[in-house]
Amino acid sequence: MKLSGLIYVHRISDVRMGGISSRNFRMFRKLCGDDTLKNVVIVTNMWGEVVQAKGEMREAELKNKFFKPALDKGAQMFRHDNTVESAHNILRHIIQNHPLPLKIQRELVDEKKDIGQTDAAQEVESQIQELIHRHQREIKKLQEEMKGASSTPLSPTAIANMILILRGPPNKWRRC
Repeated sequence: MKLSGLIYVHRISDVRMGGISSRNFRMFRKLCGDDTLKNVVIVTNMWGEVVQAKGEMREAELKNKFFKPALDKGAQMFRHDNTVESAHNILRHIIQNHPLPLKIQRELVDEKKDIGQTDAAQEVESQIQELIHRHQREIKKLQEEMKGASSTPLSPTAIANMILILRGPPNKWRRC
């Protein structure tokens, strides 16, 4: 199946491009492939949630930084201001495109790759490895902190205070 367009929606009200947004867009690009990016429309929405000047600054930053690689490959950027007219403008643009298959379609059907061999699956694997390494570093840091804490003896008063804190008032336990 070939697609005339794909829409990637990004809230202009988001203050920054966090890790989840970055990962989502990287995955989107892997699924599409560079050849299909000319049929991609990046739509910013939630314009009513920001001051116009602030939204325009974010839009410029998105165009010049975060979405730049996709825009350089032919993707287009549109604003959706929650009106029927802006939605129609986006759709009018898409229906003029020449339909193309997604990269993942080409990999699975034409190249007969297993799902695990696709660029999208490799991106998922990369993200999983990144999370594993981050968690391993956190565990090591906590183990070092615990080792340092266990070498410092606690006074009986400190232990009693910790028990009181952990127990808390009896009415708190009933609400849990």
